Formats: sequence, C-alpha cells, structure tokens
Amino acid sequence: MNSPTHSLLALAILSKRGERRRNVAVFIGALIPDLLIYIWAPYQMFIKGETQTNIWDVLYFAPPMQTGIALFNSIPIYLLLAAIGFIKRGTTWGKLVLFFALAALIHMATDFPVHGHDAYRHFWPLSDFRFHSPISYWEVDHHARWVSLVEALIALSAIIVLWRRFPKLWVKIILGVLALGYLALPLLYNLASIYIPS
Repeated sequence: MNSPTHSLLALAILSKRGERRRNVAVFIGALIPDLLIYIWAPYQMFIKGETQTNIWDVLYFAPPMQTGIALFNSIPIYLLLAAIGFIKRGTTWGKLVLFFALAALIHMATDFPVHGHDAYRHFWPLSDFRFHSPISYWEVDHHARWVSLVEALIALSAIIVLWRRFPKLWVKIILGVLALGYLALPLLYNLASIYIPS
C-alpha cells in the first residue's frame, strides 16, 4: 500500500479526538516503516546522481538497503515495542510507544499481502523469510489496478471515519484533498495503461 493509506488506516483505527500526542505517535508509527526509503531515494538521486533504473533495480535490492528495510519493517521488533508499551501503558511514554508500535504493525499487516517480487523480510531478525504475494500494490502484471481500487476504498472509508471524528477545518481540508486523490487514482491507472506501453 501507499504511505498515505497506511497513515489514514492507522489513524482511523487508533486515533482519538482530543489526544494529540497519541495521534502524533500513531501517525509517526504508520509512516516509520517507509521512512528509510523516503530518505534514501532522494539521497541516491540528488546527492549521488544515481539513475532511477539503478536506484530501483539494483541498489534497492542490495544488502545495505535490504537490511535497513528489514529493520524498519520487522514485525518482531514492533511486537516487542508494543509489549513494552502495553506493560508501561500507565505512563505517558508507555502509552505513546504502544500506539506507535500498533500503528507500525497495522502498516505491516497491510503491506504483507501486496508485495510481490519486492517482498520484505517481515520476520527479521528471527527469519529471512519473504512472502512473495501473487498480488501487488504497484506491479500492473500482479493485479495492481484491482489492488488500487481496494486501497482507494480502504482509504476513503478511513477518510470518512476521520472526517467525522475530527471537526477542525484544516483536518477536513487535508482529508478532502486526499479523498480527491484517491478518487482519481483508478482513473490514473487506466490512463497509464492506455498511454504507457508495457
């Protein structure tokens, strides 16, 4: 799934009106598994001058990056953090760690079934197992168009929940913009299939 969908889903499930720190912890937890990629890719492109092809076809699958991805997407690590947070949930930091870890686990639960040849080692460091799913959120030859429709429905459902939960205008503006993006996503996939040769 795409990062905004992870955030919307985690916030819809875990956020609570009037609890700003908890909501920030959920937002960060939902984004943290993808954070390394957002730092690494611009560095490779703009600082090192690597081509898009080399970045995504070679460097992305090299051991340094794959180890980093495994670290940031490790279910055992986030389960451990969730357990610590649960034990210390009576403290402010324990509660924040718990919601941070739960949001990250929601991210991984929704990533696990939609990564094909680029599957992650979600059970690292206990195992190097990768589940190579027959469906993908981005590979067109692995049903990405259908997955994008399901993703858009999940995101729009989360947007409705959050729209009702948070009355502030700035929140509704952001949610409205995101909703328009998700409504346009299937159209963009269809246009890409017409105009971009496979």
